[in-house]
This record gives sequence, C-alpha cells and structure tokens, in this order.
Amino acid sequence: MPAKSFYILRLKTVPTKYGLSKNIQDLLTALDHYHDGSIDAVELGRLVRLSPNRRASIANTIQKCAGLLKKSPEEITTCVDIIEMCTELLEIADRKPPMDGFPFMRLPVEIRERVLGLMIDNIFRTKSVLPASNKNGGCKCPRFDRDTVFQTAQMKDLACIFGSNLITLEFFRVFFREKTFRFRCTCELHSHLTNNDMFLDNVRSIVVHWSGPESAKTFRLLTKMPKLESLGIIISKLTFIHLNERSALMKSFFPLAFKSIRIADVLGLDELLELRGLHQVGVMLAPTSRGGSQSYEMDRANLLELLSSRLTRAKEDDDHDIELA
Repeated sequence: MPAKSFYILRLKTVPTKYGLSKNIQDLLTALDHYHDGSIDAVELGRLVRLSPNRRASIANTIQKCAGLLKKSPEEITTCVDIIEMCTELLEIADRKPPMDGFPFMRLPVEIRERVLGLMIDNIFRTKSVLPASNKNGGCKCPRFDRDTVFQTAQMKDLACIFGSNLITLEFFRVFFREKTFRFRCTCELHSHLTNNDMFLDNVRSIVVHWSGPESAKTFRLLTKMPKLESLGIIISKLTFIHLNERSALMKSFFPLAFKSIRIADVLGLDELLELRGLHQVGVMLAPTSRGGSQSYEMDRANLLELLSSRLTRAKEDDDHDIELA
C-alpha cells in the first residue's frame, strides 16, 4: 500500500473531519484501486474526465485543504497528503489516452460476427444487394436495373475505421455470407467471381438474370463456391438468345426446327445441372416478362421443378442423372 492512501485517511476519520464530498471520496478510493492494480490509468482518467462535478470536487478539495493549513498548521501532514493525491488525480486525468483502440480481434468469433452483422445491417437496410457494374468490355447485355454502389461511402472508409486489413477482411467475409447478391447478367456475375476470391469463397446466396454469352462459364464456376446455399435464376426473352454448342450447331443445319427455342437449348443449362448441395433454388420471371406470354411462365415453372429436383441433391449424388434430349 502506498504511503499516501485514502484507506488510511478513512481509518483516521479524515473525510468526516474535513467534510470531504462523496465525489472526491469516490475518486480517492479509485486512486487506491489504481495503485493496487485493480484499474488502469485509462479507466481512472475516464472517471475524472467524464464527470464535471468530480473534476470540480478535486479543485474544491485542494482549496479546502489550503484553507485548513492557514487555520490549523498542525494538519499540514494530512493536508499535504490529500493535496498530493488530488494533484496525482489531475495528472492522470490529463494524460492523453492511448491510440491503440479497442482489441476487437480478441473477442470471441461469435461476438465479432454479431457486431459486424449489426454494422452491415445499418449500411445495407435490405437483404438483397445489387453490386456495382463490374462488366468487361465485351458484355452487351441490356440494363434493366439501375446502377447502385457496391461499396457505399461508409464501406470505402472501412480501412480508416478499422486500421487493420485483418478486421476488414473479416467484415467482408460476414458481409458476403449474410446478404443476397443480385446480378443483372451472367457476364457481371462471372466478372465478380473471377476478380474477387473472397466473394467466391464466402457468398451464400445469389440471384442472377440468366442472359449473356458467359452463362456456361459462369454456371461452371458456381460448382467451385464452397459456401453457396441459395441460387435464384431470373429468366426472360434474353435467356433464349444464346444457345448451347450442340443446339447452335443443329440450328445452322435445321433452322426450321429451332423456330421456337426450348429451355433445353439455352446456353448454360448443362453446366447449371451439374450443381449439387444447394439448400434453396428459385426461378423467377424478369419484370418485363410478367403479364406477358404464358409460355414464359410455363418455362419458369418447369425450370424451377427441374432445378429443384437436381441442384438440391447431395454433392456426392451424381448417379442416375437424367440425360437431356
């Protein structure tokens, strides 16, 4: 115990004798805890700084002790001890707090994910996220959805906020797993999958408009996504523009047979049917097709039944696959 201790002063009934306020008694008790190692300087300084009344009580106590010295010189030892303890409190309170920040990465994984999830929900208020265009120059797919920013102003500042690549990577890992990402064509999805390994490794839910010349390559990449659980396919007239290799060859020799394109002829269906292990599959009509031809609604319903029966199988279950005509 240090030579100057509020515990000793209490034993001598000094607080009652000098009329010390409750605020200064709390601070002097905290100073004893600081010397004992129960609290650190940062916490003690916070106790002083966050309460104007407590800080004022320090000045009032010093002033009171100075007055007692004039009236009762025999109290010099006790008054000097109290003044020195008050001065130490002020010195600790005026220290600049360390800039190390909160040790976030020391928290359990479950707590970190919960905190990051709250941050993500505060930035993205909807479950579905439409990434910004990351198309290559060869993509000529129509744009029905307006552009939205994949990284908002808050997300661009993450590096400055966190100050650590490790926590930034963990943020995006949680982000990709919690949200559903919607793409306007398979070319756009292909670009994100090939240019963002973290997205490829962590995303769980995707909705994509089945259109564009990259459908086969894109759907082939889906088999390499270890966390993918939910897939939504949007079909429209654009879905039937690009044919698979076999159908494109047959069409060049039998044009009349392909006057009406079937869903089985569309580019990417063979690769799509190779997917396994999904928990949820959905097929939707593009907004421009709703209320249109009934044949598209029939294709939508039939495709949903086909994909649901195959894509949700276990990944090891590759036997007894139905050969498509």
